Amino acid sequence: MRRSTVDEVRREIISAIAELRVVARSEEDGPRDQASDWLEQLFAGIEDQQALRRASAQALGLYRGGMGSFQDVGSAGSSEAVGRLRVALRRGRSWFPRA
Repeated sequence: MRRSTVDEVRREIISAIAELRVVARSEEDGPRDQASDWLEQLFAGIEDQQALRRASAQALGLYRGGMGSFQDVGSAGSSEAVGRLRVALRRGRSWFPRA
């Protein structure tokens, strides 16, 4: 089984962030919309494994509460978007992608 590269995992995370933004805007969810902006900035320009793992770990902190907390999804759409983002961030934090 082929392992993903840093760029592939980063693109997966950016795509999940974009999905979260679309759902947040359609549901007029300001905190999650702002969180998606913060997440996008956090992952901008990441090119190496260590930076990807650090950013992913920091972003996963949103699940514990605070800014735009993801613990209280209000619809099936937001639940799906949040779940996809969680999976992508865990991959970014846990996997050892190729450089």
